[in-house]
Amino acid sequence: MLGGVQYAAGAVEADCSAGDPGPDPGGDSAEAEAYTSSSGVQSAAHGSASGGATLGYIDDGDWAGYSSLDTAGATAFTATVSSAGAGGTIEVRSGSATGPLLGSVDVAPTGGWETFTEVTTTLTAGTGPLFLRFTGGAGALFDIDRFTLTRAPATEDEGSSNVHLFYYPWYGTPEGSAGSWRHWQQGGHTPPDSIGADLYPKLGPYDSGDITGAVDQHMEWVKRSGAGVIVYSWWGQGSYEDGLAGDVMDAAARHGIEVAWHIEPYGGRTAASVVDDIAYLEGKFGDRPAFYRDAAHGDRNAYYIFESLKIQDWSALDAVKDTAIVLAQTTDTSKVDHFGGIYTYDGIAGATAPGWKNAGDYAKANGLVWAPSVAPGYIDDRAVPGNTTPTLGREDGASYDLEWNNALDPAIGGDPAWVSVTSFNEWHEGSSIEPASSTPPPGHGYATFEGAYGKTGEAAETAYLDRTAYWADRFEQQLRQRR
Repeated sequence: MLGGVQYAAGAVEADCSAGDPGPDPGGDSAEAEAYTSSSGVQSAAHGSASGGATLGYIDDGDWAGYSSLDTAGATAFTATVSSAGAGGTIEVRSGSATGPLLGSVDVAPTGGWETFTEVTTTLTAGTGPLFLRFTGGAGALFDIDRFTLTRAPATEDEGSSNVHLFYYPWYGTPEGSAGSWRHWQQGGHTPPDSIGADLYPKLGPYDSGDITGAVDQHMEWVKRSGAGVIVYSWWGQGSYEDGLAGDVMDAAARHGIEVAWHIEPYGGRTAASVVDDIAYLEGKFGDRPAFYRDAAHGDRNAYYIFESLKIQDWSALDAVKDTAIVLAQTTDTSKVDHFGGIYTYDGIAGATAPGWKNAGDYAKANGLVWAPSVAPGYIDDRAVPGNTTPTLGREDGASYDLEWNNALDPAIGGDPAWVSVTSFNEWHEGSSIEPASSTPPPGHGYATFEGAYGKTGEAAETAYLDRTAYWADRFEQQLRQRR
C-alpha cells in the first residue's frame, strides 16, 4: 500500500547476501556444496552436476552443516551422489555433527565422479539444523550433488490459519465490473501494456470483480502458498471494495480460504467509526463460511488497522475487545492501548526487524496477538515516478528468506502468533507474491521473478507462492513445538 513505510522511517538497506541459498521452494532441497559450516569437505567442480559443482573431497570423519535447513518434521533424506572411490555412508544428524543420528544411507561406487545415482533413507524425528557426517575407508569416499529432506506437512490439505496475506481488491478494467481502469493507470500510465507497477501480473491487468476468472485463480494461488487467510483491503461502507467483498468471500470459501479485514484510512475514519465498521462487517458477512475467526483466541475475528497512529484515542475499541482482535500498525508499545494485537505491514523494515522483539515480548506479556509482516521486496518507482521512497530488492528470494527468518527467530521476531505477508497483490509497491509474468510487454522496463530460488522462465512465476508454502510449513512446525 502506498505510504506503507510508516513506523520504521529511515530503515537502512539490508544485507541479503547470505552465502547459503537455503532450500528450494516446495521441498527442502539444497545444493550440497552450499553448506554453512564444515570440516574437511570442499566444493568440487563437475560440469554434469546441478549448479556445476558438488560437495567433494569427502574423507572419513568429515562433515557439513546447513543452518537454514531444520530437521523438524523431516521423514526422509534423498541425495544425488557419485563415487570413483571406495564409497561409504552418509549419516543424517540434527543440531551438530555429533548430534542425534536420524538415519543413514550407504553410497556404493558408481564407476566415476561424473556418474550420478540417487540414494535415500527414512528418518526418525529430530529438531535443529541439519548436519551430514561421512564415514568409510581410506581416501576419497564419494561426492554429493544435491539432496532433499522430505517432510510430513504440518498444514496438510488446509492452509495455515496463522499466515495472513494482505489482499487488494481495488483493481478495475473498462470491460469489468468497475467499468473503467482502476489503479492500473496510477503514475500516469496507459493500460493494458503500461501499468503503475514495476512487475507485470501473469494475469495481465485484471478486474477485481472478475470472480470466476481472476479471483478464483487468486484463491487457487493463495491455497498453493500455504496461507489460510487473506486480509481484505476495505475502504469503508459502500466503497468499491465493500461491494465486492461478498463475492470474493464466496470464492475464498470454495478454496478453503478465510477472510480477515484490513480497515484502511478512508475519509473520516475515527475510532468510533471503526467500531461501527466492525459491527457492520460482522452483520453483513459474519455468517459466511469464509469469515475468519481464530479458534486459538476465543473465536474472535481479525481487523488490521492501517495507519493506526493517525488516531490518538482508540478507547472506543473497548466495546469490541471480546468479539474482535483489532491490530495496531506499529512497534511502539505505548501506542497499542485498547488494541488486541500488533502488526507492522512495512515490507522494508522486515529486513532489519526494528523493535520486533520488544513488540513480541510485550504482546505475549499482555495477551495480545503479535503478527509481524514479511515481504519479498519493495519498489514503487513506476507507480510514483520521481519519488524518493527507499526500495528493497528481492535478491532472487534472499530478501524474503531474511524477513521470514527474522520473524521466526525468537531472538529477533519475538515468537509471533501470526505472520502477515505484505503482500499477495499490492502491485504498485512491488511486494506481490502473486505470479508475475515472465514475458511482460516489452519496452516498459518491467522486472520479472527470473532467478528466484534458482527458477527460470514460467517456473519462476510461482516461485514466491511456493516459497511462502515452505515458510508457512516451517512456522506451523514451530508453533507445534511451542505447544
